[in-house]
Amino acid sequence: KEKDGLYYDIRANVVTSFLPVYDNLVRALAAETEDEAYRKGVEMIMNQFNTTLEKLDVKAIPAVGEKFDPAIHNAVMHVDDDTKGENEIVEEFQKGFKIGDKVIRFSMVKVAN
Repeated sequence: KEKDGLYYDIRANVVTSFLPVYDNLVRALAAETEDEAYRKGVEMIMNQFNTTLEKLDVKAIPAVGEKFDPAIHNAVMHVDDDTKGENEIVEEFQKGFKIGDKVIRFSMVKVAN
């Protein structure tokens, strides 16, 4: 049991150290470019990164449109919006991830009402 716990902790630490790379790939995909080969290359790298995360049992935490949950979300902004529900997440600034039930990075979000 101790060995399994150690493996879990090590896996979480390694994945957490690679999440800034994920963030930079997201930014690269969001940037405007006319170079389709460049865009295709970044998309292929992102797909490979996501596949690797799946193999490690890393799941993205759903955010936009969900109800705010302080156990998995980190609210950094608040907005009043009559078209949105109470404590509804309206924007995600940084994707959160978890392994199993353990959060390894909270989603950074903007919450309505």
